[in-house]
Amino acid sequence: MRFETISFITLFLPLTLVIYYSVARFLKIQNGLLLLASLLFYYVGTTNFFASVILVSCIIWNWLGGLFLERQMKRNKYVRSALYIGIGGNLFILVSCRVLNQWSEITNQLFNHWMLPLGISWVVLQGIGYCMEVFLKETTAEKNIFMIALYIAFFPKIAYGPLIDFSIMKNQFLMRNYEISIFVEGIRRFVIGLSKKVLIADQFAYFLNYAFVQSSLDNTVIQSSVTMAWLALFVNGIYYYFLLSGYADMAIGLAKMFGFSLPENFDNPFIATSLTDFWKRWNITLIRWFRKYFFSLVNLKKNRDQVIINLFVIWLLIGLWYGFGWQFILWGAFNFAILIVEYFFYFSENNSYIILRRVYTTLTVFLGFIFLRSQSLYHTGQFFSDLFGLNNNGFYDARVMAFIRELWIPIILSCYIMFIHPLVKEKIKITSVGLLKLGNTIGILLLYILCLLFMLLGFQVNQVFA
Repeated sequence: MRFETISFITLFLPLTLVIYYSVARFLKIQNGLLLLASLLFYYVGTTNFFASVILVSCIIWNWLGGLFLERQMKRNKYVRSALYIGIGGNLFILVSCRVLNQWSEITNQLFNHWMLPLGISWVVLQGIGYCMEVFLKETTAEKNIFMIALYIAFFPKIAYGPLIDFSIMKNQFLMRNYEISIFVEGIRRFVIGLSKKVLIADQFAYFLNYAFVQSSLDNTVIQSSVTMAWLALFVNGIYYYFLLSGYADMAIGLAKMFGFSLPENFDNPFIATSLTDFWKRWNITLIRWFRKYFFSLVNLKKNRDQVIINLFVIWLLIGLWYGFGWQFILWGAFNFAILIVEYFFYFSENNSYIILRRVYTTLTVFLGFIFLRSQSLYHTGQFFSDLFGLNNNGFYDARVMAFIRELWIPIILSCYIMFIHPLVKEKIKITSVGLLKLGNTIGILLLYILCLLFMLLGFQVNQVFA
C-alpha cells in the first residue's frame, strides 16, 4: 500500500483516524492501534510475508541489542563490542536484502515474487540510530518492545522517512497534543505532498522510462539525441525532487493528523548557491544522521587530512545506502570531489554571482542524479556520452518537441515551485487573513479532487488542460 492509492486515501486512512480518535482518552490503546495499522500497512504494501518477517526481525534485534548494550555499559565491559554487534545485525539485514534483490531470478523462486522490503534502508538506519542513542546516553534502552516496534514501523515514515531520533519519538508516544489547527495543517500538508507526487512527478514517469531505456540500448539499435538526453537530465532532476519531497510532505502531514511532529526533510534546495548549501537543504534528516552518528565513532580532529577522510567515508556510505552498484559508489565519489573543492576554495562563503552559482548547483545536482537513475555503470556512461554527442548521436529529433508539448504544463509549474516561489513568497503580501485562509482551503480542496481524478482515471495533465 502506498500513500497515493485510492485504497489508502478512501479506506485505510479514514478508518484508522476514526478508530484512533474514538479512543482518544486512552493513549496506550491509541499506540497499540497505530502499531497494528502500521504492520497492516507494511504487509499490504509489500504483499510478501517474508518482508514482514524481516521487519519483525529488525524490531526484535534492536530491542534486544539496546538492552544488551545498556547492560554492558553498566558493567563497563565490552561496550563498543556490544554496540558493533547491534550495528552489525542491522547491516547484515540490509546487505542480505540488497544481495537477494540482486539475485532476483533465484529469490523469486524461493520467496514467491520477491521484492526488496518496503523502506528497508530507512528501517535499518532507525535501528542503528537507536543503538547509537543508547550508546551516547541520549536515551535509555527501551524495555517495552512495542515502543521499539512503533518507532521503527510507524507507517507515515517507514517508506521514505524522514528520520527522527527515538528519544524524540518516545516523548510523543507518551504525550501528544490534539488540536484542530494541527489536524487541519496535517491535511493541507498531506494534500500538497500528494499533489507533488500525482500531479507532477507521475507525469514525468513515462518520458523518463522511455528516455533512459532508449539511452541504455546499443547505439546500433537506436540512438538518443543530445537534446533528448538534456531534456531527460532536466526532467529527471525535477522528478526526484517532487517524488521525494512529496513523500516527505505526506509523511509530515499524516503524522500531524495523528498528533505527532516529524522533522522537515527538504528546505527549498534549489535556491542553494553551492553543493555544500544544497546538502544542508536536501534529505536533511538523512545527512544529519550520517554526520551525527558517523562522527561519534571516528576521529574528530579538525586537520584537513581528517576532514577529507571523514567526508570521503560518509559519501561512500551514503552511496552504498542508496544501492549496491558501482554507479552509486561513483555518485558518492562525485559529490565528495565537488564538496572537497568547495571546501578548500571557500566556495560556499562567496556571495557574488548568485544566479550563476544557483545554475551551477542545479546542474551539478542533476548530473549527479544520473548515477542514481542508471541501472548500471555502463548505462551511466552511455547517458553521459549521449549528453555530449560522443555516441555519434544526432543533436535533435522530433520526439523532443513532442514530449515538450505533452509535458510543458508540469515543467513550467515545477520550475516555478522549485526556483521562483521560494524567492518571492516572502514578498507577496496578503492584506486579508480571512481571504488567504479561504483561498488556501479552496485550493487544497481542488488539488485533492484533481488528485483523486488522476488516480481514478489515469489522467495526464495535458489531457485535463488541453
